[in-house]
Amino acid sequence: MKKIILAGVVFSTFSFATEWVCYRYVNGEPTGGFIKVTAQSKQEAHKKAMTKYKDLGYKIDSVNCK
Repeated sequence: MKKIILAGVVFSTFSFATEWVCYRYVNGEPTGGFIKVTAQSKQEAHKKAMTKYKDLGYKIDSVNCK
């Protein structure tokens, strides 16, 4: 019984995560590159993409995640 409950918890934790493709914009123009992030919502994907681009040292004004 414990294994079934544990499997349900693990499945519910990972089943809602989606892979998002996020494009970088500088001065309102797309730069042509993109990154992929895994998030449960578009807002979370946006936040992760902004952080990832900044950590990589890219200039960034905004991102668009699809």
